[in-house]
Amino acid sequence: MNQKQIGVLLIVLGLIVCFFVTINKQKDDRYIGWIIEQQNGSCYVEGGTVCLHEDRDYTPYIVGYIAGFSLIILGIYLFWFDKTGDLVLKQSKEVSEALKQAKSLEKDKDEFAAFVAGFSREEQIALKAIKEQEGITQSTLRFRTGFSKASLSLLLKDLENKGIISKKQKGKTNEIYLIKKY
Repeated sequence: MNQKQIGVLLIVLGLIVCFFVTINKQKDDRYIGWIIEQQNGSCYVEGGTVCLHEDRDYTPYIVGYIAGFSLIILGIYLFWFDKTGDLVLKQSKEVSEALKQAKSLEKDKDEFAAFVAGFSREEQIALKAIKEQEGITQSTLRFRTGFSKASLSLLLKDLENKGIISKKQKGKTNEIYLIKKY
């Protein structure tokens, strides 16, 4: 049951409560009127000390009307103004999408970890740095890995020959890209 249906239900329920309170009040008014007629127009009973109008308890009517109008107001609010259902739906879609993306990233991470497990320690360090920053320059990679210029150059040449990475000339250096094989 959605918010608008609950709002309509509460409005109808509030109207029913107000209707029954009004019917009971009118019934009591008619009964008091009948008693007054029986006593020749006097509202005093029991020897003229108790007035039917002053002795009457209006609390059930007041409580009934408050309950009925409260239900009507809440129903109107839910029907026209409350948008929490829409927000909850939107947020659940966003959370679902975020979970799918996280699962996809985790899967990629696991696949990459399995992929680099077959390489030497130096190759793993270089491949992880390249994966973290796609298009990393060779000079930046050298600083990140701590390898010498010559050993990094030989390592990258070997990875390029294996078809794991690709190089793209950029000025005096190269940009390194991982060719996805995992």
